[in-house]
Amino acid sequence: MQDEIRALEARRYAAMQAVDTETLGVLLSDRLAYAHSDATRDTKASYLATITGGSLRYLEVSHETETVLEAGPDAAAALGRMSARILRNGVAKSIGSLTLALWAKEGSTWRLIAYQPTAFPKA
Repeated sequence: MQDEIRALEARRYAAMQAVDTETLGVLLSDRLAYAHSDATRDTKASYLATITGGSLRYLEVSHETETVLEAGPDAAAALGRMSARILRNGVAKSIGSLTLALWAKEGSTWRLIAYQPTAFPKA
């Protein structure tokens, strides 16, 4: 499970940067609760719409999964760090966060059901 979750996280971040909403649509649960480091939240539909519509663009993303905590055979939490250069509503920003991504099996398919970043303090 460790390698599988790490690979899913890498695939998700690559899809975010590539504006690959087809891949994201497969990886994200319909129950998704997606928080951002600016304290806004999205559902699966609203998150995909922000990416498709261009109000959120990941220009550059660096991510590392540091730990995968298994929570039984069908759930796992991926803890890591991410930094990115983004465009949010046309404004360029650099962000950095500790991350918590909760993955669960829906049927036989792993899907992201929750994401929560904690922004690094501003220097």
